[in-house]
Amino acid sequence: MIVRANINERIERYSRLLTAIEQEEDLFNSYSPLQFTPEESNNILRVLDSDLYLIQKIRRYVLLRLDAALSEGEASYNFSNMTVEHVLPQNPGANSEWMKWFPSQEDHTQYVHRLGNLVLLSCAKNTLAQNYDFDVKKQKYFTTKTGVSPFALTTQVLREQEWTPEVMARRQKELINVLKNLWRL
Repeated sequence: MIVRANINERIERYSRLLTAIEQEEDLFNSYSPLQFTPEESNNILRVLDSDLYLIQKIRRYVLLRLDAALSEGEASYNFSNMTVEHVLPQNPGANSEWMKWFPSQEDHTQYVHRLGNLVLLSCAKNTLAQNYDFDVKKQKYFTTKTGVSPFALTTQVLREQEWTPEVMARRQKELINVLKNLWRL
C-alpha cells in the first residue's frame, strides 16, 4: 500500500500468501510472501522519509497507524472527523517565528511535508487552524479543554518548546523507527 503497488502485483502477492498458508509454510521465514524483501523495505522507507503529505492516498493511513502504535492500541478514532495538519505551516507569515527557525525557502521546503511535521486533528480544529506561531498553534489547535490532544501523535508535539529543523529531523527519525519496528522493515 505504501509504495502503491499496482493491482496485479498485489493480487499475485495475495495469491502466493494464500498458497503458503494452505501449505502450512512458515510465514515468518524471510522468503515468505508475508515478509518484505530488502528491496521492498527500502522502497517503503524511502516513501516514508519523503514528502509524505503529498501522497494523499496514504498519508492519513500512515498517520493513523503510527498514532495507534504510539498510543499502544488505546486510541479510538472517528475516521470521518479527522484530518492531517502541518505543524510548520505551508505558508508561514513573513514576520512570524517560523521565519526565524526556517529563514530560507530551502529549509522550509525540506521539512514542511514530511512525516515529522504532520499531526492529526479533528476536522473542527483544522478548519480553524491558521499560520500562527508555534506556541499559539499548540494552545489553540493541538489541545482540548483538558490540555491534551485525542491523538498521541499530536500530543508529542505539545511537549516541544520550539519547532526547529533539528526538532523535526529528530522526530522524523523517531517516527520512522516506530514504523520500521511495527512493520518489520
